[in-house]
This record gives sequence, C-alpha cells and structure tokens, in this order.
Amino acid sequence: MVKKMINKSFFEEAFSGFQIYDCAVRARKAYSFSLVELSEINEKEKRIVTYFQDDNDGNWQGYFGFAGLNLACAKFPSEQAVMVARDGSVAVLGSGVSDMEKSIESNAPSTPIYTSVHGLATIEGYVYATGPWRAVCRRVAANKWEFVGDRNTLPVPKRNSSGSNNQGFDAIAGFNASDIYCVGGHGDAWRFNGTSWRQCALPTNMTLENVCCAGDGYVYIGMQSGSVMRGREDYWEMIHKGSFTIPFKDMVWYQDRVWCTSDYGVWQIVDGKVIEADIPAEIRGCGGNLSVGDGVMLMAGMYGAAVFDGKKWERLK
Repeated sequence: MVKKMINKSFFEEAFSGFQIYDCAVRARKAYSFSLVELSEINEKEKRIVTYFQDDNDGNWQGYFGFAGLNLACAKFPSEQAVMVARDGSVAVLGSGVSDMEKSIESNAPSTPIYTSVHGLATIEGYVYATGPWRAVCRRVAANKWEFVGDRNTLPVPKRNSSGSNNQGFDAIAGFNASDIYCVGGHGDAWRFNGTSWRQCALPTNMTLENVCCAGDGYVYIGMQSGSVMRGREDYWEMIHKGSFTIPFKDMVWYQDRVWCTSDYGVWQIVDGKVIEADIPAEIRGCGGNLSVGDGVMLMAGMYGAAVFDGKKWERLK
C-alpha cells in the first residue's frame, strides 16, 4: 500500500466531497489543483487548492460558476495558481491573493477570445490562454491579458455554412516565448516566432487535441484516438496511429521522454514509439492530468494525485 502524503485534516477541509479536475506544479513541493464538487445539485462549487508538502498544509478558495476549468501556475507577474473557466472568468490563488480577476473577454479588443477558453499553458513563467477562432493571449499582469504577436499574421478562420469553423486552438506549448506552437481544429497548427505567426503544413485533417514542445527538439501533437504526430514547422510525421476511444488529455516532457495520460492510463513516447508506462498500479490510477515544473512531474485525476521526482513516485492523495 502506498502511503498518502496529504494529512487527514487538510484533506477533509479542502478535498473531501470534491474531484480533481486539473493540476499544475507551482513549485517543487507546492502543487495546485482545480476541484469540482461531487454533488447532485446543479450549481457545483469549484475550488483552487494549493498543497505545500514541507508544511503538510495548504490553502484553498471556492467559487461558483467556472464551468470548463483550466489551470496553470504562473511565476510572473506573481507566483500564483491561475484558474480560467471556459467563458474566460479568472481566479488566482497565491502570493497573498485569493480572488477573482477581470475576465479575459473584458480585456477586448486586445485579447480576442471570441467564444471560450480551451487551453492554458505556462511558458517562461507566464500563463497563456487559447480559444477557438485562433485566439491566443498572455496574462502580463493582474487583470491584464494581451494578444500574442501580430494579429494580422494570424487570420481568423472563415465561417462555414453553419456559421462555425473547424479550425482554432485547443492547446498551446512553447520551447520559449519566441518559439510557440498552437494547435486545434482539423489539422490547424501554427508557430509563433516571437513576432509573427505562420501556419504549419501538417499532413493530416485529424482533430488536434494537445501539443508538447519536447526536450529532444521535436514538437509532439496529440490527435484524435490517441494518434501522435511529431515534427517542427513544415516537417511532420505520424509516429503513432491511435485506436483509443478518447485522445490523450495531457502530454509533457519529463527527463528523457514524453509522457501522455488520459482517464484510461499513462503512456510514454520513447524513440518515437508509444508504450504503456511501467509505474505502480496505485500510481497509474491517478492518471488524467500531467504538469511538469521545478524538476518534478505531477499527475492527478479523479482517483488521486501523485508526484514523481525522477527516481520515485509519492502518492499525495
């Protein structure tokens, strides 16, 4: 039996009656989570929770609304957990602040998140958000988001006959602030070079779900059914044809490989091949979301959370 680290009193206060929805590493031995209330009521409470391992304690704040949660941790302008709802509502926890901020949409027209927020990522300490219609922005200060790059180089996709589109961004990742990839829709992938955007020539029309800028220099794109594309700019190859009923939810680089997870399990990409991760069964049950930061990898899902320091796994809850 793997010992769980979070003490009973803090677990009862912050986690009891809630399910983990997302996770993010705030710092080594400081881990943040977004939670959804396990309740039959329609208006469920959502929470940001941060657990500090050295103190065996933490803090949390609850909110109502916040449907479709996304979570990331910022280093700048302050060290905080940042939770963003699908409608662009923003809440932060950390550095002495526990409150809601102005919604992303209220920063318009400089941050056109036209209909919703689909993904968050932390790149060089700043939190970035993506949405449909090729929207992408960065949180540069409390209550302030700005569009990334020259909007003229990232055209809004054309509407189809039903008034919607099959392009736009569901995920974002970056090697640094001047080498960023956004993906989404049907084969819609773009690269930002620090100034302008350029569309990547992907040889697929599959739906793109997530993206990882890896330590081996490649960009990995998770697609429908767990398929994976690998490449950069205009060179891409399909390295795995998936057959899952759901795509990977998260893909991250940790140590010398890409890690992938969904509610169904945990996988690794080693030498261009997708293999099932060889980890303890009690740890595998924490699959669902991944986050890497400060030398550790955090994994969390509906059945618990665990952290890996490169040598050993520790179960948090």
